Amino acid sequence: MFVDDAVRMRELVERLADAPIAALDTESNGMHAFRERVCLLQISLPGLDVVIDPLAVSPMPLAAWLADRTRMKILHAADNDVRSLRRDWDLQLNNVFDTMLAARALAWPAKGLGDILAAHFGCATDKRWQRHDWSQRPLAAAALEYARTDTRHLAALRELQHAALVETGRLDDFEHACQRLTELIPRPRVFDPQGWAQIDGARELDDVGRATLAELYVVREHLAGTLDRAPYRILGESVLLELARLRPATRQALIGIRGVGGPVAHRFAPLLVEHIARAVAGPAPSWPAPPARPDKRLRERFDALRDWRRAHAATRGLEPDMLLSKDALNRIAELDPPDAAALAASGVLDAWELQRYADPIVAALARVRR
Repeated sequence: MFVDDAVRMRELVERLADAPIAALDTESNGMHAFRERVCLLQISLPGLDVVIDPLAVSPMPLAAWLADRTRMKILHAADNDVRSLRRDWDLQLNNVFDTMLAARALAWPAKGLGDILAAHFGCATDKRWQRHDWSQRPLAAAALEYARTDTRHLAALRELQHAALVETGRLDDFEHACQRLTELIPRPRVFDPQGWAQIDGARELDDVGRATLAELYVVREHLAGTLDRAPYRILGESVLLELARLRPATRQALIGIRGVGGPVAHRFAPLLVEHIARAVAGPAPSWPAPPARPDKRLRERFDALRDWRRAHAATRGLEPDMLLSKDALNRIAELDPPDAAALAASGVLDAWELQRYADPIVAALARVRR
């Protein structure tokens, strides 16, 4: 079922009303666009694979189903889907079963969906579509088939994993990790104008080359936003370095450099030459200051919490970050709560986590204060 109009969307919503469990996935164009957006949604129900084109029809009629805590949505590596749906339409996703989290909780050697499907269902997936620009229309038949495959077997996979989670006694930890996942919020895109210093090879440039690289790094971001293309698709880092080394002074010299093409060569070559000339005539930028190190006591508190998390995770047979995230440990270390009441008041942990972890966390912090 291909959904690209309001009539088909209503039909789908009616089908979902009778489905206690369904598989879900999204495809975005983040590898190609400056402003990432969801370009496809896939849903699989018993006997039905659905592909939704959100560039043609609004997915907002799915809001109630996505948020319904009585309807299970099965996803693989759901963190990006949770953030993307919230970013693009403020859609909340609840009652998630993440098959990648389950694979981690069960210590399966394969974590990627393609490898898991091959191992358990004998399904081969065409990995070239993982880098596809899903905003392209019309959608190729092979692209649609790949999209269907991402959700078609998730319900059967969940059955296998659920039974194994029950058998190993890790279902409770897993379900809580899935609940925490639904609380993720979109990460804003933040541009660091000093990011040029992180490019491999930047330290080998002379002063003029460094000034050119810093200038072009900012110009590339501007062009990426103008063209709505991922920055690396405007000029790759190796091309930025080559431009900083050669510093072409004419359009002809610029477009002769390998990797300079497309609209950059045809429309923006004069702009790049102008900025290169400006950089050559200007001062060399200073190297960004290294980030400040946290104070010694804060590092000790974080290390104590991390050691406790690692040891406790080992007793449960889980990876440490499935218990508490690094961000949660950092926040607790910064607050340094003296007792369980203070930890609860901080709001860092939810009730489930407080019941299980409050006392050992407070004890770990107390040992550091001695």
